[in-house]
Amino acid sequence: MSSSSVTLFFFFFASTFLYTSSNSFNITNILNQNNEFSIFNNLLSQTGLASTINSRQTITVLALSNDAMSFFSTIQSIEENKIRLSLHVVLDYYDIKKFRSMNKKSVILTTLFQSTGQAKGLQGFINTTIMNNGDVMFGSAVPGSGIYSKLIDSVATHPYNISVLHISSSISLMNPDGPSFSGSSSTPLPPQPPNDDDYEFDEPPSPPSSTTKPVVADATAATAKPPSAATAKPPSAAKANSTSGVSAISTPNFASAFVVSSFWLFMTVW
Repeated sequence: MSSSSVTLFFFFFASTFLYTSSNSFNITNILNQNNEFSIFNNLLSQTGLASTINSRQTITVLALSNDAMSFFSTIQSIEENKIRLSLHVVLDYYDIKKFRSMNKKSVILTTLFQSTGQAKGLQGFINTTIMNNGDVMFGSAVPGSGIYSKLIDSVATHPYNISVLHISSSISLMNPDGPSFSGSSSTPLPPQPPNDDDYEFDEPPSPPSSTTKPVVADATAATAKPPSAATAKPPSAAKANSTSGVSAISTPNFASAFVVSSFWLFMTVW
């Protein structure tokens, strides 16, 4: 193969890569569409979590509105804010429809904090409980923790890459050896574990469908009971997913573009 042919090959390979990379989702751009999340959005950038989120193929962000961010303003350490915010990033795709269609009443979700290796016990997991009236509630999976953060609505979704959900209050970083050493914008409800039959671990997302529409739903406040986490273990990580109003990387598109580029090069050279 001549040097000009090699140059053409790398040109089309680079073009294909840049094309697919330019279509990845960007959490900063998503949240920029709503000033209600400006403080949360800025803090994601300051702590470097925005870049980490953008590097993932499957993610759920539990976003806090400006009026629920007062606790974070009292923290001076960027690293501490990063730890607490990483509890609001779930390493799987969950939208409102998926939560409300769960077979069990409670599920333990793995967060970005768990992947850092800094979490103790079940600190890196959050408990999600579906109430009898359909409300979705969140709280730490550490035994004895209350579930007091309520799912309000959906900010952006694109199955199955990214889902951004609005929750009412921050999820506390609990100490597995004693009282919470984190704060929240609301007072936790008394915890009470449900029956074992109401509890399950996180599962990988379903395969993506060809066409999906953003789902937005409201939730109302309710009391909640967290599950027993005595046997909890990290679930397996999920694979690829996408964001409402924002492009996302698509592996099939990358493969198709690469094949087409290679075929064109073959026909040109030979």
